[in-house]
Amino acid sequence: MVTILHKIGIHTKEDLLNTDYKHIRDALVSNGIRPHLNIFYSIEMGLQGRVWSDITPQEKKELQELLK
Repeated sequence: MVTILHKIGIHTKEDLLNTDYKHIRDALVSNGIRPHLNIFYSIEMGLQGRVWSDITPQEKKELQELLK
């Protein structure tokens, strides 16, 4: 995950907090990386200090809506 984030120009937590999921998605695509939902689940749970697999169905739905 760190390698992927560095590849799209996100090097610090502040970089991550100063962007949004649509920008991340677009940057992934621009760098030839398929923007799989698990990437976004990992980011969100990491920011919350939770394990990515702890994401709830409601949180998944909310992230999916943000990425439309």
